[in-house]
Amino acid sequence: MADKKLKKTTTVHEHPMHVPVSRKNPTGITTRHQHKRRVYASTSAEELKQIFANYPKKKIPYPSAGRLTEFKNSDAFDELIAVWCDYFNKKFPPKPPEASLDPNVIKALIASESGFKINSRNGDAHGIAQITNSTLKILQDPDGEAKDFLFKDIRQKDLYDHEIAIPLATRWLFRKKATATNRLGHAPGTEDLILEYKGLLNSSTDYQKKALNSFRTAYELLTKK
Repeated sequence: MADKKLKKTTTVHEHPMHVPVSRKNPTGITTRHQHKRRVYASTSAEELKQIFANYPKKKIPYPSAGRLTEFKNSDAFDELIAVWCDYFNKKFPPKPPEASLDPNVIKALIASESGFKINSRNGDAHGIAQITNSTLKILQDPDGEAKDFLFKDIRQKDLYDHEIAIPLATRWLFRKKATATNRLGHAPGTEDLILEYKGLLNSSTDYQKKALNSFRTAYELLTKK
């Protein structure tokens, strides 16, 4: 499958070793103890769409519908959210399993980031999930912090395609869960995770409060019994 990690490795260091001169080794030198590092597969925009098209959709959790009536098209992306939330919960299974990411978190995040506007732009942040250019670069860097699941050939203009932006944002949330854990010294709560996604976990500004309140309002509506 397109998203599986490659089994191949690439050489990092080689150590020379002297051996008897022979027809096979006329120089009398060979190498040994080659240290290897794993090379990971990366997933293209087309492969993302194939994964979504073929994903079993009937028995996975969906975000709540009909709750965010102030936003136009607020329920239009529920299937995308459900698929990619389930996909990454399985790709990065939490401990305990009850700590799996709730699709309502992703839906409320999108509400707070763009109001479900796929062409939204705010400075360096683009699309429905307001992914920045620096985040896009990290998500495609084989030597970067997100190398355990990478994307490839995703361009800035692709961030305005919700079929691409939502899986990227979901994957980034899983990465932010790890970085928030490192910052806090314990597993982050839902609002900690959202602030880390927004780059505001260590902030105490009015902007942080406004961003958090926007998410909190949407999330409470989505999870209200």
